Amino acid sequence: MQKTVVITGAGKDRVGIVAELTEFLFQQGCNILDSSMTLLRGEFALILMTTLPEAMTVEQLRSGLARLQERLALNFTVRELSGEELQESAEERYQFIISVYGADKPGIVAGITKELANLKLNITDVQTKSVKQDDGEIFVMMLELSSSEELSEKELKEKLASFASKMGVDLSVRELEVLEL
Repeated sequence: MQKTVVITGAGKDRVGIVAELTEFLFQQGCNILDSSMTLLRGEFALILMTTLPEAMTVEQLRSGLARLQERLALNFTVRELSGEELQESAEERYQFIISVYGADKPGIVAGITKELANLKLNITDVQTKSVKQDDGEIFVMMLELSSSEELSEKELKEKLASFASKMGVDLSVRELEVLEL
């Protein structure tokens, strides 16, 4: 039976990490299903969902990644997914992108994510960045959300308006149209 694993890794960035890692996985006969990779102020982080070839064990993959880990200066972890984890979750038809902009201060991420959790919205992606400007640092946050419950763009914006006002940030909501590939 084919195994599916999640590989996570983090370490100092350098040119060629993605090329070397994906070439290694390809040479092993692995297939990358989903991935997210990013750079945060000189630190590179990744998460990959990958299937292993029938003959490969999770331990063999770990052993190969341990050798690659030294060359790439990344720390890898590998976790095999259970059958239950591989089952498709309920289709979440309502998807949104929220943008948050404001003066950088503690509590913005905690505050908005708590509001979204209270609204039973699932956060599927978060990106944050502090940008230096002449008059201080501006905080920028982009969130992707999904919900199985019916919710309009206008309703969501209204529900988040008091948070935005309290934190002194500009907040925009846009419904995400998903295109089938």
